[in-house]
Amino acid sequence: MTEDNLIVLKSAYSKTPGIEYKITPCAMKNGMMPSCVRKVDANGDLILSEKDKLDYSKGAVFIGENEVIVVKHNSTFDLTDPLQAAQWECIKNSKLIAKERAEKDASGALVIDGGKPVVDRYQNASGRYGLAELYIERPGKTAQYKNDIRKLILKAQNLVNDDSQAHRIMICKLFEKNMENAHPSDIEDYLMTQAEKYPEKVIKYYNSEEASARLLLIIAKEKGIVTSKQDGLYYADIKLGSNLDFAVEMLKHNSEIKDAIKAEAYPELQKKTTKSKE
Repeated sequence: MTEDNLIVLKSAYSKTPGIEYKITPCAMKNGMMPSCVRKVDANGDLILSEKDKLDYSKGAVFIGENEVIVVKHNSTFDLTDPLQAAQWECIKNSKLIAKERAEKDASGALVIDGGKPVVDRYQNASGRYGLAELYIERPGKTAQYKNDIRKLILKAQNLVNDDSQAHRIMICKLFEKNMENAHPSDIEDYLMTQAEKYPEKVIKYYNSEEASARLLLIIAKEKGIVTSKQDGLYYADIKLGSNLDFAVEMLKHNSEIKDAIKAEAYPELQKKTTKSKE
C-alpha cells in the first residue's frame, strides 16, 4: 500500500477522539449515486439485480443507500481494500469533507473557513463560515497552507505599514468603518487586525479596481446621494442592488451611473475637470 492509496481524514474543528461524523452515501456532481450504492427494501436488505448477485459472488461490494458510515479525526481508508474503497466512494462527495484544507468553492470562498456567516432573523451574524469540517490530508499540504496564510498576512500588513494616514482612513471606509476622527494608532491597529483576520480582503482593497466602486458607494451613502431602503441601495429611483456587494457589481458594469454618482459625490473633481478644459 502506498500513500496514493491511503485517504486520511482530519477534522478542522474537533480533534477529540470521541467526536464522530455520521455520513450516508452522497450523490456525485452529476446527481447520480456512486455505482456501488443500492436501494434497500422495507427490511433494510439490499435490493440486488441478478447481475449484482453474480458480481457479489465474485467479491463486488455494495452499500445500502441509507447505510451510515462513521468517520472521525484521523479516520483512514485503504483504497486497495474493496470495502473501504466503496465506503470512501460513498462519502467523498459529502459537503462535510473538503478535498484539502485550503479548498475553495466556485465563488472563491474557502469551504472550511470561507463564505458568509449564518444571519438570523435579527440580522445578527452567528455560527462559523464554511460547511466542511473534515479535509483530506496530503503530506506537506497543511504546512504549505499555513505558510501561504502567513505570507498573505505579511503582505497585507506591509500594505498598511507603507500607507499614508489619509489613505488608511479610506481603507477603513471599505470595511464600512468610519475612523476619520480616530487616533492614528487606533486606525493602524484596526487595519492590522483586519490584515490578520482577512488578509486577502485587505490586499484586494488596496489593489482592486473594485475598491474604487465600493468606496464611491460608501461616500455617496454618507452624503445621502445613495440611500438605503428596505429592499436595497438606491440612487434616486434606480435600485443599485440588494446590498453593498451587489451595488458594487452593478457599478462595475454601468459606467454611466457610476459617473453620475461620482459627479455628485466628488463635485470638486468636476470643477477641476471643467477648469482644465477652459
